[in-house]
Amino acid sequence: MDLQRDFLDTGNGRLPVSKEGAAAVIAAAHAILSGSVLPGAHPVALVNRFPRSQAFANFFRKSAAIEGSDGALLDPRVRMPQTVPVFAKSRASAFSNADLQAWLQDKSVARLYIMGVFAEGCVRATAIEARALGYEVVVLLNAIASNAAWKLRWAVRSMRKHGVRIDDTFSVE
Repeated sequence: MDLQRDFLDTGNGRLPVSKEGAAAVIAAAHAILSGSVLPGAHPVALVNRFPRSQAFANFFRKSAAIEGSDGALLDPRVRMPQTVPVFAKSRASAFSNADLQAWLQDKSVARLYIMGVFAEGCVRATAIEARALGYEVVVLLNAIASNAAWKLRWAVRSMRKHGVRIDDTFSVE
């Protein structure tokens, strides 16, 4: 989720996660997208594409991932197969794009594994909405990131309260 330049480029991104978090998320993305972990899964990519017209919200997001900007592009370190569907969203939850729910239903998906950034924002919102929609949800703790450790801890507690399973054993090593 949200494997874009503005979030993963800790040197030039407009709203980057921590260096350690970015490295972990990129490594997890490679492992998942290559099929070396979670074999048989149907990977999907979710990206933020915020409209320029959301000036107030964009101010607080430091104008990250504005539709059409370089920062909204996938981070070049993420090797995304062309067969992976990409769903754009302009709100925190991935389910704000109705096409995602239709795609998941078409594939008869019952369990979601979530990784990406920001733990307290998009990861949390998507996980909680997925639970409300009846999915079994597993968040891969070592594959999510934020820009502050306390935000990550808060997000994990909040997701657990909503019935989201937090997998702290996931590893790509």
